[in-house]
This record gives sequence, structure tokens and C-alpha cells, in this order.
Amino acid sequence: MKKITAVFLITVLTFAFTACGSDGEDGKADGTANSFPMTVTDYLGTEMEFTEAPQRIASLSPSCTEILFALGLGDQVVGVSNWCTYPKAAQSIEKIGDTNSGNVEKIIELEADVVFVSGQTAADSVSALNEAGINVYSIGAKDLDGIYKGITDVGQITGTSEKAAEIVDGMKKEAEEIKTEFAKYDTKSVFIDLGDLYSSSKEDYLGNSLNLINAKNIALNFDYSSPQLSAEKIIEENPQVYLCFSSEKEFVKPDGFDQIDAFKNKEVYFIPYEDPTMDKITRNGPRFLEGLKALGELIHTGKLDD
Repeated sequence: MKKITAVFLITVLTFAFTACGSDGEDGKADGTANSFPMTVTDYLGTEMEFTEAPQRIASLSPSCTEILFALGLGDQVVGVSNWCTYPKAAQSIEKIGDTNSGNVEKIIELEADVVFVSGQTAADSVSALNEAGINVYSIGAKDLDGIYKGITDVGQITGTSEKAAEIVDGMKKEAEEIKTEFAKYDTKSVFIDLGDLYSSSKEDYLGNSLNLINAKNIALNFDYSSPQLSAEKIIEENPQVYLCFSSEKEFVKPDGFDQIDAFKNKEVYFIPYEDPTMDKITRNGPRFLEGLKALGELIHTGKLDD
């Protein structure tokens, strides 16, 4: 079960971080905020039109669900993915599958006006929903600006641009505060182990944001999302801190890891899948910076504060 969860985590991160080579900056809306009809281009480069703000909304992504609730649209969300656990109110909403396996029939039955996803979803599902007159809008991010953009786009499409701007402004302020707070610490080199030595690079919003918490990501310079590093590469980079998104019992230490400073100095930290921090840092939504700050505390003080 734990092995399956590790694979799922890497898959979720990959879908959240990437989408068919898009850089996450192509999405745009024509016209002024909340002006309908509007033509928008999503993260995947798909252009679509909204004649009015959607009233019945479906989400196949925990990130999108969190954004929708943060925008005050919880009452309009008629369907969510199986993994949408936050906020608590989302848990009682009709389940409609996942990003790659959305229940098209159920979504149509729920009379959704739009489906929000994070990253890429199955092409046949998109075609079927489009034929039913339902737009499928994808958000995505490889950095903080991409997260801000996803919130802004959802706000514009749903007629809640003012609230979206308020959330983004608050996050930008929080990012500056986090950067200032962790500047007091010495920089530490870090390896994030997502499972099986997969990590987070400059193509991923998590890997791209570690500088805010004064941490040097040893996997940063890979040109693709969720790279898998060799044990030899990790030993060569010699991280001072090793973050393992797993459970201590499950982790099998490769030969030679005893040479790594993180292991010699007992700065190896395990974050269980069920820890609330995991949801925050693996969802490109409003709570990401909360999770990043918790990671910073763990890296620099050895304590994980949810």
C-alpha cells in the first residue's frame, strides 16, 4: 500500500508540475476581469470561450478544489476528485474520479458548466465533455508565479477576480516574509526524496521554491520534472539535509549513503504521507506557502510544525 502511495505521489506531482511541455505562462484571458463573454487559453494551450460565469463547477484536482473554496465558491462545486480532502466540506461532495480517469457520465449528469483540472487529463474525456458543452480548463505551475496565475485564471473565469487578486497579493506578501525569516539561517543543501530517489527540479514549483527557505536544492538543475537521481549522484552532491516523503520503516538506505552529511549528522527527516504538510506542498494552490514554511522549519530547526 505504501509503495502504491509513493507512485501516486510522484504521478500527482508530475501532473501538477508539468503539462505537455507548456511553461505555464501561456494562459491568458482576453478583455477585462470578469467581462463576459471571454476567450481564455489554459495551461495546455487550449482556447475556449465562456459566455458567462459558470454556476455549477466540477474539479478533478485537489489544487483546483482548494482554489475554488478559497474563492468562496464551495456552494457551486458539484463534483470533486477522489483525492480532494481539503477543506473538510469538499469530502462530502459527489466524487467524479481523478485527473486521468474522470467519470464523464457523472460529470454530465451533474450538469457541470466547467471542469477544472491540474495538468493534463485524458484526451477522450476532454472530447466527450466538450461535445456535451462542458469546458475543461487546466491550470499548472512550475514556480510561484505559475501558482499565482492559476488562482488568477480560475478567479477570472468564475467572476471572482477581486477575491483571487486578494489571495495572490496575500501570498506574495507571505513569500517575502518567508524569505526574510529564513535569511537568518545559513544555507543548507537539501535532497527531497519523493520515493525511489525521484526528486523535484527547476521544472517543479516545489523544487523551484526552496531558495525562499534558504535551502539549496541539489536536484534543481535538471531540465525535466520529477527527475530520478542515482545514488552515486546524491552521494556526490552530499546534501546536508535529506527529506524523505515516505515512512521511516519503508526507507531502504542505498550503499554509500552513510557517507552523506545528512546521514552522518542525523539530519534525515521523514514526512509521512498522511501528514497535513504533504497536501500543502504537493498542491499548487493557496496553502502551498504554508507547507513551504513548514519545510523550512524542518530543514533549519529539525522540527515540523503543521
